[in-house]
Amino acid sequence: PDAPLDPEQFVSTQTGLAALDLLARLASRSPRVVRDANPIGISSHMATRDDVVLCPLIYGYVNYAVAGGPKTHAITFADAPRATPGGRPGSTLGGTGIGISTRCVVTPELLTHLRWLMSAEAQTRFIPAHDGQPSRRSAWQDDAVNSRWGNFYRNTAATLERAHVRPRHNHATAFQASASAFIREELENKRDHRAVLAGLQKMFASSRHDRAPPRLSHA
Repeated sequence: PDAPLDPEQFVSTQTGLAALDLLARLASRSPRVVRDANPIGISSHMATRDDVVLCPLIYGYVNYAVAGGPKTHAITFADAPRATPGGRPGSTLGGTGIGISTRCVVTPELLTHLRWLMSAEAQTRFIPAHDGQPSRRSAWQDDAVNSRWGNFYRNTAATLERAHVRPRHNHATAFQASASAFIREELENKRDHRAVLAGLQKMFASSRHDRAPPRLSHA
């Protein structure tokens, strides 16, 4: 089935198999020291050591775009790779924005503060000045912001503009964690990619129906 037309499908068979083939080639070249690390762990390793110099696709954290101290160095960020020259950067848009508890009493003062947080002044000056990562497009294009953060924003803006927004249903985050672990294990064990893809589709369908993804493994 075509994934864009079938919400039960995580990815089409053609795209899924191509992605797994690419991931298998990358995994075979991945240093063991970072193979099980999350994006923050990989970035921290790259910022403090010299044995890993390239990560082809990772969530961007602007704090690593500048040296954090005498024993760290800046990481240069760029747009995500493209499957074909001139094609769309391949990425998923995630991240966390402003969180408001359901127990919160919405007052005029709170609304005023939220409007200020989203203002050009806060997004372009206050948030970057306090090591935060703004969301406003004008901040990503700002000369002073980019100068301070090694052109992190200009170098990755095209990726963000064309990113796929990750699923937002209740168990989407649990699916992402379980599916990532499943893929790592299956590639490590050199499982047939069609069987791996079938497992991923099953996990995604389960998460769509408000159930935690099943833990899949092969004996």
